[in-house]
Amino acid sequence: MLDLIGFANHLHDAQLVITGEGSLDRQTLHGKAPAGVAAAARSANVPVVAVCGQQSLEHARLRDAGIAGAYALTDIEPDVSRCIAGPGPLLQRLAETIAVDWLSHRTQ
Repeated sequence: MLDLIGFANHLHDAQLVITGEGSLDRQTLHGKAPAGVAAAARSANVPVVAVCGQQSLEHARLRDAGIAGAYALTDIEPDVSRCIAGPGPLLQRLAETIAVDWLSHRTQ
């Protein structure tokens, strides 16, 4: 799919790639979209962070897969049913955190 959409061509001016899925877990590392996105972005020297509902991978495993950081809804709302019922505000908070963590220092 990444080749079909010409993903690599969109990385030239990118400062950060954000990918995501419902749960970052061992299956993520075996062909799911975030792993493919991270591999492609690594080739272009662009950092990748993942947004997810839940995250169960150790930081070292994420880093080895090319994912520099992971931001989970359950990090700010541990109740999964609340995450599912109202993800919008949680995603907004994660987006603000990502912007501060990854982009604010690059624009100064």
